[in-house]
Amino acid sequence: MIQIKRHSYTLRNQLRLRFAVFLMFIGLAVPAQAQLSGNPLFTGADPEIHYFNNKYYIYTTAIYGTQFHAYSSNDLTNWHDEGLIFDLFPDSPWSQYNGWAPAVVFRDNKYYFYYTAETKIGVAVGNTPIGPFTDIGAPLIATDPYTDDIIDANVFIDDDGQIYIYYGGSGKSRMVVRKLNPDMISLATGPTDITPQNYTEAPYMVKRKGIYYMTYSNGSWFNDTYNVQYSTSNSPLGPWTYRGKILSSNAEDKGPGHHGVLKMGNCDEYYIIYHRYENGTSGDRKIAIDRMYFNSADLIEPVNMTNYGVAPRIPDQSCPTQGIVSGGIYKLTHKGTNQCLDVLNNASQSGTNVQQSTDNGSDAQRWVVTLEADGFYKLTHKGTNQCLDVFQNSSVQGANVQQSADSGNDAQRWKIEMMSDGYAKLTHKGTNQCLDVDNNSSQSGANVQQWADLGTDAQRWKIDLIEVPIVSGGIYKLTHKGTNQCLDVSDASTQQGANVQQYTSNESDAQRWVITKESDGFYKLTHRGTNQCLDVDNNSSQAGANVQQWADLGTDAQRWKIELMSDGYFKLTHKNTNLCLDVANNSAEPRTNVQQWTDNGNDAQRWKLDLVKPITTLGTAKFSNSALNSEGVTSVLNVYPNPVGNTLSFTSEMTNIQIRLFSETGSLVKEQILKNNSLDVSGLATGIYFAVFEKDGTKMTKRFIKK
Repeated sequence: MIQIKRHSYTLRNQLRLRFAVFLMFIGLAVPAQAQLSGNPLFTGADPEIHYFNNKYYIYTTAIYGTQFHAYSSNDLTNWHDEGLIFDLFPDSPWSQYNGWAPAVVFRDNKYYFYYTAETKIGVAVGNTPIGPFTDIGAPLIATDPYTDDIIDANVFIDDDGQIYIYYGGSGKSRMVVRKLNPDMISLATGPTDITPQNYTEAPYMVKRKGIYYMTYSNGSWFNDTYNVQYSTSNSPLGPWTYRGKILSSNAEDKGPGHHGVLKMGNCDEYYIIYHRYENGTSGDRKIAIDRMYFNSADLIEPVNMTNYGVAPRIPDQSCPTQGIVSGGIYKLTHKGTNQCLDVLNNASQSGTNVQQSTDNGSDAQRWVVTLEADGFYKLTHKGTNQCLDVFQNSSVQGANVQQSADSGNDAQRWKIEMMSDGYAKLTHKGTNQCLDVDNNSSQSGANVQQWADLGTDAQRWKIDLIEVPIVSGGIYKLTHKGTNQCLDVSDASTQQGANVQQYTSNESDAQRWVITKESDGFYKLTHRGTNQCLDVDNNSSQAGANVQQWADLGTDAQRWKIELMSDGYFKLTHKNTNLCLDVANNSAEPRTNVQQWTDNGNDAQRWKLDLVKPITTLGTAKFSNSALNSEGVTSVLNVYPNPVGNTLSFTSEMTNIQIRLFSETGSLVKEQILKNNSLDVSGLATGIYFAVFEKDGTKMTKRFIKK
């Protein structure tokens, strides 16, 4: 077996950090960056992708026009050449050249390998995803009244069991459909021309929420006009409503097309695999894979072609939690009983029991959900400011769930997974057991505990976003609703006037903004990497005026109104011009310009705001320009409660230790020698602060939020 050398993608490095780099000292666990697939994956064309027998498989057009290979992966990122799986000579008795565009279908314990050869469509049958395959002895489709190019078969099995085969190429640019018999190797009906608008070749059917999405290639396969478009229908036979483009050439990659689509298990999670040219339109075509998204109108978003590809993914019953807004206030409703996750009597005492209770709309049933640096979530009770906790981090099945002061440890960390039924499963990090209602009792006041994963409704929760408060001084990632890309400073430039753009999420400081509420009630967005402000060029009132970064002037050119919309996204309106922060033409292409534009109420002007942890680095560092010029930072204490009201407490003995408190901007706001394990912070303004502890040359830093 040949292992393919995989293109790893290294996330863009931050070019320069100013004073805020001292945040690297925060005592948080830092997750390792996920190894992405990289794009391209390997040389090839006309790919189709499937998940068979706990493995992913990609099938591509034949090498030398005769030899079909398959490529497999356990995790969607590391790919291996499985070798030759079908050779026109000698495996096909009726063809010897132009082996193209395979399609593989599993049905009744057999694998059916459909392929194009000599502008006809054949089929061979095997017992495994990689064969050996036995041809049926003659073309399945050899002639057609509507198209000269009998190529590019796509076989689709509908929910009622009916099987369709779509095909047709650029000879007359017609798309034809026939029904197949249950044996998969004979035709049940004659041909029907159902060509959608702008069709050239390579049909691929996707069904979602009862809607049929016919996706297909348009343009010339050998140049940059090649692209992927789609149309929809309420029937697998049309008629079609044209919807637009999915993939098209950009500045770096040309001629993307002839694709396949992978649906991840029972999740509303899709990937598109396609080929493209990496060097103009010369050389071999390359296989690439990227995420594909549907918007709230059930239309396919234009796909961003990336160089880094996708993250590892193994299908299971869990689905992505991309809908969770870090820092949002949520209500958790139990699926089995329709009651809410509740703190008994909304009591503020640490150790108070967590139960289910009838929905009363109070803060006793509200939880602030924040994504922590280890990739798990912390649930902080809104009414009491304490965390959802397993008693003593016990691994005992049935251990009680309670609230407890923020300790920063695994007893208060939860994995949130969206299941295929639309509900969430919460799994405790420390014990790997699930948030569970005792015996799935429907009684108000029934206890909440942890229990081994049973896969039942007793461990399923509906998570409803109630409110997204803006934490003044918080560090945020702004993700565009229309394109799923982030608000970014071009190349992380520190230059005054550097352009603001959208760019695919890379988790760097180039995509981090400190949001502070100013005295006029508007917000200032300060770029974390450069300490410059989100600014409209020359404070222009013109629609389309450029958005850039600029030194803090304290003027209306750098003030924004932030409003939560009914869809859970935010609209940012410029104070001076009353125009909205907008991605030009709602384009999905990375590096598309960000501008201001007249409020049109669409997704081009909607942003998801995620409260994030600072980008941190483990190890030793020196910062000559920082008040925290130090080495050897360790993490042996925690501060609580967090957020804090008037008194900040510490988990370790702190007598005779110097503490200094810094604001988010690095200003020293308090300094004293501790006499006990607490500190009065009642005089601090609301915001984010950093507590620096020092004794005998050792320094430790902790972050906290002042309410």
